[in-house]
Amino acid sequence: MLTRVIVPLWLLLLSLLPIASARLAVWPQPTDVEIGEDVLWVDPALRATLYCGNESQQYSVASPSTLDTFLEGSQQSIFQALGSWQNVFGLAAKSQFSQHADPRSENQYLREAVRETLKSLHHSKFVPWKFHPRRSSFEPEASAQGRSLISLELTQTSCPSSSFEPSKYFDGDESYEIRLKSGTAFIEAKSTVGSLRALETFKQLFYAHSSGPVYTPHTPLHIRDSPFWKYRGLSLDIARNPFSADDVVRTIDAMASVKMNKLHVHATDSQSWPLEIPALPELAAKGAYQPDLVWRVDDLSYVQNYGASKGVQVFLELDMPGHTASVANAHPELIAAYNQLDWSTFAAEPLSGQFKLNSTQVYDFLDTLFDDLLPRQSPYTSIYHLGGDEVNLQVHTLDETVESNKHEVLQPLIQKLMQGIYDKVVDQGLRPMVWEEMVLEWGLDFSSGKHGLQGPKPLVQAWISSEHIVQLLEKGFPVIFGDSGHWYLDCGFGQFLDPYPSGKSPVGVPFNSSGGVPSRLEAPYLDYCGPYHNWRSMYMFDPLQGIPEHLHAGIEGGETLMWSEQTDGIDLDFKLWPRAAAAAEVLWAGPRQESMIADATWRLGQWRERGVSDLKISASPVQMTWCLMEGATGGCQY
Repeated sequence: MLTRVIVPLWLLLLSLLPIASARLAVWPQPTDVEIGEDVLWVDPALRATLYCGNESQQYSVASPSTLDTFLEGSQQSIFQALGSWQNVFGLAAKSQFSQHADPRSENQYLREAVRETLKSLHHSKFVPWKFHPRRSSFEPEASAQGRSLISLELTQTSCPSSSFEPSKYFDGDESYEIRLKSGTAFIEAKSTVGSLRALETFKQLFYAHSSGPVYTPHTPLHIRDSPFWKYRGLSLDIARNPFSADDVVRTIDAMASVKMNKLHVHATDSQSWPLEIPALPELAAKGAYQPDLVWRVDDLSYVQNYGASKGVQVFLELDMPGHTASVANAHPELIAAYNQLDWSTFAAEPLSGQFKLNSTQVYDFLDTLFDDLLPRQSPYTSIYHLGGDEVNLQVHTLDETVESNKHEVLQPLIQKLMQGIYDKVVDQGLRPMVWEEMVLEWGLDFSSGKHGLQGPKPLVQAWISSEHIVQLLEKGFPVIFGDSGHWYLDCGFGQFLDPYPSGKSPVGVPFNSSGGVPSRLEAPYLDYCGPYHNWRSMYMFDPLQGIPEHLHAGIEGGETLMWSEQTDGIDLDFKLWPRAAAAAEVLWAGPRQESMIADATWRLGQWRERGVSDLKISASPVQMTWCLMEGATGGCQY
């Protein structure tokens, strides 16, 4: 964990007072802010200069309409004049992402980010009328434009690499400073990801004027900022319901804007296997819901490449040994207790089925799977999630290779299987990650394999309860939080299951019986993890509550999670946002206080409007429009 952020006293007191004129609507909240009330307009000929060491590169933006034309016509001569800087800060005229792109270099990611920032300033549609009283004159006089922003100077201590090494890139120092004064913006960062975080903040300083120009009312300005936790994640399940690469790219854009840096893709589960594995093409061919719902190799590399360009590390989880019933569509010989009518005896949800634990065929399959997958992951990410949650003991009474549900029989078999996967992950230079059950329920320490005690301890994801975090930390494991009682985004939408039409279970439910058990579902058909976690409740979740201070250093951060039994690409945005953004501020700025909620409503409301207008994110409203407009009166406080 990074050094605890101390929010300035004036900012804490501000949350107790009526809304003042000089407030900064940046999300997540920066560490330290000093702002004035002078207006600065964005000059159409804004020039950006990037410094690294004693050299620099310049490029200009003449106007939004001529941006690409200008760059296409001038970049060759600029590159020739700058010599070696062509490979460091050469500005691309058009986005070079394609579904066939290899990982690009760090300097390419930075130049793309600078270009998109400059372009976004000119193309922003966010006029903040919702945050001022009705019919008030909140905009500066456009016809009397005064000082203009004519220069952006970005200085990066560590020069961006001409290659891409995921661990070095994503682990870079994310701190930054921004200054706005005398017509010039100054950004200082120590790494490329630090520059990316600064640019996201920089974009939030400006508003579109209703007549067209872009301005900030906050000069002079000085921001110093750094994250509280280094792991700030979102987990997205793409197996229960289908999602496209475009859905995930849109999500990455929103994540980057709130400085989230880890996208955990739960890529396969019992219901479907949408992920193409070229060495095992039958998996997706038979396991995806439809042929056009397969995530091809190029789709995955495109999304991971795009994520890296935004400072968001996209990594996979292929959950196992449980949650693997979809494998049976192609390889029924590998799965025990497949699709049992009495699914609740054999699984957490339909359908049942998980890997046979003492099968040489399973081990051969896993060798082929990971020898294909992992070498394709290491160029894009430094993490791989092994899975390991909700392993069902009863399955293995129907597993002819085991025929037992005893923990002492199953434990060494699970240890052997998961240790083998761990070894393959570490061999590829990836950091292993597991669900908490592998450690707390099955007692795995991952030291019995080829790497022995020299292997890295896996990062453990705690999801069942916050109390389990203490147990994991005391065992010496690094941990991320995000339990179902606080940060599950799928909770509160009701059951996806139906009651039995007759009111009683059919023959065979419970397993091997005559049935007749009353349905467990009744009105109001609530889900297991309700109630709905609204953004304020997520904002007020304190991940450190109940955890001794001497253990805090072992907490690397957290995730908010979207399981997709009742979510797909159509309703994804408004179920994620702005609630995930509330979690993002906790992760970036540290645990919140109730006195901060009113100010958070105002800032998050502005983030939401930017997301809708500029990022095309269909986020839910933060508050009623009247409340936002009349916020200075406190009329919507209770």
